[in-house]
Amino acid sequence: MARANQRGRLHTGRTAALMIALVLLIGAVLWASGYLPFRLRDDGIYAGNGTTPAAGSTTIDRPRLYLPKPERKKSGYYPVTQVIDGDTIEIERNGKKERVRLIGVDCDEVPHEKVDPDSTGWRATMFVFELLEKDPRVKLEYDCEREDKYGRTLAYVYLPDERMLNELLMKEGWARVMRIPPNTRHAQDFAALETEARSGNKGIWR
Repeated sequence: MARANQRGRLHTGRTAALMIALVLLIGAVLWASGYLPFRLRDDGIYAGNGTTPAAGSTTIDRPRLYLPKPERKKSGYYPVTQVIDGDTIEIERNGKKERVRLIGVDCDEVPHEKVDPDSTGWRATMFVFELLEKDPRVKLEYDCEREDKYGRTLAYVYLPDERMLNELLMKEGWARVMRIPPNTRHAQDFAALETEARSGNKGIWR
């Protein structure tokens, strides 16, 4: 009887150890993939990392980054009316405003009222604004899902010169990879660009 109890305790101990090892392994994979530490943004979407203002940083009233109407129309392209933040823009489609969330990338958050001009979230926002300012038109490419539960369009966004905005944010180090299945068509490419940006100390990795 005593031996049976001892064998039972050993079996329970091994099971617990295996469970702990499995949890640690899953945690390591999630960390390496950019899923940890996790949080929810103000809009409810997953975001991997946040920013807190540096001590003594100067904040300003948040500018609204509206864009002028494009001088020319281009087939398949929509005018961009406003840059919301690094990974969200507003376009006009059929006379209506429409928010577009860039798939697969996550920029640091930007507060609603006051911003630190030197924060990585605001610098990512300005990076997008400056790219669009001269020719505010974009083409959209979709993945498995066209919309999130907040009614935003999910897309890979292309500039008039055919460069993908999602890729540029990753390449210049202003975003982290954000994998939300099933919209993961370019996830591996984005992960490779993030690794290069880290190695090059670009953007948020400086």
